[in-house]
Amino acid sequence: MPRPPKTRRVGLIPSITYFNPTGASALEADVIRLGLDEWEALRLKDYMGLDQNDCARYMNLTQSTFQRILTSARLKLTSVVVEGKPLRIEGGNYEVINRWSCRLCGYEWEDFGEPDEKITHCPSCGLEGVEKEVYGSGWGQPGCQGHGRGRRRRRGR
Repeated sequence: MPRPPKTRRVGLIPSITYFNPTGASALEADVIRLGLDEWEALRLKDYMGLDQNDCARYMNLTQSTFQRILTSARLKLTSVVVEGKPLRIEGGNYEVINRWSCRLCGYEWEDFGEPDEKITHCPSCGLEGVEKEVYGSGWGQPGCQGHGRGRRRRRGR
């Protein structure tokens, strides 16, 4: 009997979970399903540009398991683009990571709660001044173009 899969950490729930190319059939049988763990692997590696070992650590996985998830996600996305099929992001064995920091004392911590949970007081200093961070410590924030460590330099510079 195989052991149950480990729970994968997800730092962000996507706000848009369904994509349908113009002219594609909307039949449920044609929809490609991308798990939230696969979506998170794409976000961390391809969008944020993190190293695979860092991505695996964030998601609480081994590097080889992370690689299998990433390969599966890329195959599904390629199928969506090449065959023009709809995509739905849902499901999987995951838990949401909430990362918090205190603006006043600098204390940082994580918890596994609801993605819309609101904490107002720091457990270290007890004062109000807590803000929620996107998992991945600032990479992929608004204004980021998704260029991480793998960005190539332009010639002539």
